[in-house]
Amino acid sequence: MAPHAQTRPMSIRREEPPVPPEVILAADYRRALGADLRLRRAAERGYLHRIGWGQYCPAAVWAGLDRNQRYALRVRAASLARGCALPLSHQSAAAVWQLPILAAWPDEVHFLGQRSTGGRSESGIHRHTVGFDERDVTIRDGVLVTSIARTVIELATVLDLRSAVAAADRALAIDRSGRLPPLTDRATLLDTWHRMLPFRGSVRARTVIDFATPLSGSPDESGSRVTIALAGLPEPELQHPFVIEDRTVFSDFFWLYLRGVGESDGRVKYFDPVMLAGRTPSEVVYEEKLREDAIRLQVRGFVRWDHATGMSVPRLTARLAHLGLTPGRPRLAER
Repeated sequence: MAPHAQTRPMSIRREEPPVPPEVILAADYRRALGADLRLRRAAERGYLHRIGWGQYCPAAVWAGLDRNQRYALRVRAASLARGCALPLSHQSAAAVWQLPILAAWPDEVHFLGQRSTGGRSESGIHRHTVGFDERDVTIRDGVLVTSIARTVIELATVLDLRSAVAAADRALAIDRSGRLPPLTDRATLLDTWHRMLPFRGSVRARTVIDFATPLSGSPDESGSRVTIALAGLPEPELQHPFVIEDRTVFSDFFWLYLRGVGESDGRVKYFDPVMLAGRTPSEVVYEEKLREDAIRLQVRGFVRWDHATGMSVPRLTARLAHLGLTPGRPRLAER
């Protein structure tokens, strides 16, 4: 039997998982459509939003969630409905770990199962009966989930390359302030990868592990970095420091021999409340202009691009040509 198919008795200490405050459970969520008519009628009238069998959320709360929060809530609700008997996996585990996915979230909730459980499926649930090792499972936010390392590796086998790298970069990311440790490190990723062998997509997963970096500042930067490699453009230096008066700022991409800077400029920087940190979008735009002007005095070229450009080889190649960069042999392949 392959190493990753071997199963040991689970030694994780389980406690009754807390129900998220925004989730309302019917008395019998296995027969939700008939078990609690009061909740069902409230959903039909628009007061509640039905998440899954016997699981509801106030409609006003649901309306205020973004796409990441909605999927994460669905995932946790599905796990709770099943008593956290199986670990969440793939994109569903990514939602619990708050790993970024550039692609859309799936319609299904993903779980890992043992090989002996077979391939039974149910609506909205995808069960991967591949087996798992207890070292690759943990509890996070009250639900059973694959470890961060196994999650990153499994994502690399099913997602597009940019999304897979964005998730791996986030898992390795180093907090510049030093307050938060990385979620994992490359050695742990490699150890988990070796333990899972053989498995479908192992070569792709190893490519993602080797390409991932703790220096990427955002999912868009990760995606742009993949595009640069796919285009065969010269590899940039990440987070190059520039001293502006009495402070140090960092560029997304820097090509030393050209003294050229590239910046991946997504909407998040200007509209996400976390990124705004109490500032208005206009204040952020003005501060960014001052930062750019100061960096321009120290380099020969400076270009910006948006999300769509960063995800396109032809468009990003054309944009970086303004710095004098020319494509060559690709350093990555889509598959």
